[in-house]
Amino acid sequence: MRLKTRVLIIILASLVGLFVMAGAGLHALRQSLYEERRAQIAQLLDFSEAMIKHYYGLETAGILSREEAQQRAKEAIAAQKQGNNYFFIRNLRDDYFILHPIASRLGRSDDGGKTPDGRTVVQAYRDGLERNPNGRAFVELEAPKPGVPTQKSFPKLNGVLKFEPWGWMPGIGFFIDDIEARFRDQAALFLSIGAFLLAIVALLLLRMRASILRQLGGEPHDAAECMRRIAGGDLSVNIRLARGDDDSMMASLKLMQMKLTNITTAIQDNTTALEDQVRKFDEAARAYADTRSEEQWPALMKAVSRIGKTSEILKRSIARFKF
Repeated sequence: MRLKTRVLIIILASLVGLFVMAGAGLHALRQSLYEERRAQIAQLLDFSEAMIKHYYGLETAGILSREEAQQRAKEAIAAQKQGNNYFFIRNLRDDYFILHPIASRLGRSDDGGKTPDGRTVVQAYRDGLERNPNGRAFVELEAPKPGVPTQKSFPKLNGVLKFEPWGWMPGIGFFIDDIEARFRDQAALFLSIGAFLLAIVALLLLRMRASILRQLGGEPHDAAECMRRIAGGDLSVNIRLARGDDDSMMASLKLMQMKLTNITTAIQDNTTALEDQVRKFDEAARAYADTRSEEQWPALMKAVSRIGKTSEILKRSIARFKF
């Protein structure tokens, strides 16, 4: 596998890891914000239940009539309204409001509209209360936000509880679009930081790859293949170098290839010459042995001298190898 491919795989793996970690972190953040809002609603429901039980206790003790106790309970709960956050009280047995800051919603049937799953809000409250033995239910719905001029609906989380002695269903809710906005802001921040870190990692990896390739003079796979072929005796391998490359490993390998080629060529040439001179010496020696003529003696000595010179040259060529 080429070094470039390996670097790209590392960068891609880092990118995938970044998205996985960012996704997991953002999901955990969103869930934490949601649970925090849910816990806030649960705490306020406990508060309203405590107030209702207080006045119910005054009723059972005979201090107040039921009508007086319920009226004081409604007044105490209504007084907790802060801005767009308010308590409401529904009747457990029908769709009527017992307490709501908007007077027009009192005294008539009001199912609260539809939830995303198609049920009415009241039906979702009742289904949730039936499923939960602790007498509490949480429902996500869409509702217009007070003070916003458009008719756009915003996500809202409502919580209700049931108080059986009076047949009441008090509740309170908070808009949770701020959670989504904060989630988007954090997502943008995480992705920006992640992209910056990924860019740094990619830059470092690419610089490291360039440095390795510059030192090697080519891909590690190509360098290893050239070395293997030369080690196997193939000096004809084509070693490609970048323009101006004279100090990389591949440049040194090419220089070694050239020197080995020169040495082996010299050895081959000298060996051929030596073989030719030995043949001539053999002929001269045979002629002298046959004739014992003084005229053949100079030719024989000349052949011996040539063999000696060629042997010396061959010896020097072989001496260039260091063992």
